[in-house]
Amino acid sequence: MALVILLVLTILGISAMDTGSLQAVMARNTQDTHRAFEAAESGLSRAMNTAGSFDLYNPVTNDFDFGSGTYKAKATVTTEFLAFSPPKRGSGYSAINFDSANFDQKSTGEVAATSAKTALHQGVSQIVNKSE
Repeated sequence: MALVILLVLTILGISAMDTGSLQAVMARNTQDTHRAFEAAESGLSRAMNTAGSFDLYNPVTNDFDFGSGTYKAKATVTTEFLAFSPPKRGSGYSAINFDSANFDQKSTGEVAATSAKTALHQGVSQIVNKSE
């Protein structure tokens, strides 16, 4: 009888250890997904402040690295011109003299230690002089 109880307790203990290990893996995956999202978002922010990111004729790709070691992540941001449109009403810019250059930005954040990836899209407009 004591051996049966010992066997049952051993099986319960092993099952509890497996559940704990699974929860740790799930928590790490969630953290890595958040790191990938933060890298993608930070990449969009850096691309906005990088000279030459907005080109009317060719797509521009910027690579950014964040963190180090097991926390290392990277972002790849591609900015592509879409079309001209009149400036948004109420923006203070005349539709006679100015255009709004519209761009699409795609940022992919990736954590180096795992395969966690996140992709973000953002639309950006830049006021430019109307070309004649």
